[in-house]
Amino acid sequence: MKWLKVFALFAVLHIVGWAAAHVYLNQNPQQVLVVVDTSFAMKPKFSAMQDWIDTHAAAARYQVVTIGTDKAMLGPLADLKSRSVIFRTAFGRIVAENLERYRGFKADEKILLSDGKLQPDGWTVVAF
Repeated sequence: MKWLKVFALFAVLHIVGWAAAHVYLNQNPQQVLVVVDTSFAMKPKFSAMQDWIDTHAAAARYQVVTIGTDKAMLGPLADLKSRSVIFRTAFGRIVAENLERYRGFKADEKILLSDGKLQPDGWTVVAF
């Protein structure tokens, strides 16, 4: 009987801990900024980049994913009417100055989807 009481105590503590973590993380989600390189050279990779974004968004529990391109900030991924708006233009090429618009953006993680030639400080680069 003592074993059952100890087991029940640990089960209750585990459930309370999980519930507290769930509530805290729902109220304080991690901010993730994903910037997509929409330069002309990356146009053949747009479908692979779209798949990466879809996969990341599906696994992004307790995260708010904000999307931008090297040309403009688009906003939270959940608020976009269509994800195809991310890839509506393809011109020019990306340079470090394109990422300056995101300097003041408060994000826990900044991810750049590009060809890997640009390696900015403080960014996670996913090369295609």
